[in-house]
Amino acid sequence: MSRYFQAVCFVTIIFTGLWLAHADERGRYEPQGQKEVAQEGPKQMDIKRKVVFHLDWDQEERLLMTLENTKNLFKKISPHQCAVCMVANGKTVNLFRKDGATKYAVEMEDLHRQGVRFKACRNAMAKDKVDEADLLEVCGIVPAGGLEIINLQHHGFEYIKP
Repeated sequence: MSRYFQAVCFVTIIFTGLWLAHADERGRYEPQGQKEVAQEGPKQMDIKRKVVFHLDWDQEERLLMTLENTKNLFKKISPHQCAVCMVANGKTVNLFRKDGATKYAVEMEDLHRQGVRFKACRNAMAKDKVDEADLLEVCGIVPAGGLEIINLQHHGFEYIKP
């Protein structure tokens, strides 16, 4: 029982440290990573809805559906009143590559101008040998896609899995 308690304490301390490493002093989540993308998104006080779309299957149909869902959301709620993130991990990071995103790159750039943040998992990129330079310019990089989703949910983002 003592070893179990020690293991639980150790895991709790590690995850707390990871969370603190990704949260700023005001308690709002700010994206981390080597490749930061300049955002002209909504101001914190204007935001009424926050959503994170989790993309983890290398299927264009899911990405296209998520892009369409975001455009439909913006028809009902102003982009200035929404914070929208699309987090890609696993094989999905390949959909954010310049050489494979010709069908929807313009749509992603348009949504990015409206404040949507596209984030690729560095772990998945390393596994699939995807370099930062391979990604569309609108894509930021986060250390771990799962951790990014956890942090966003902690900061009030609703989770949608298309």
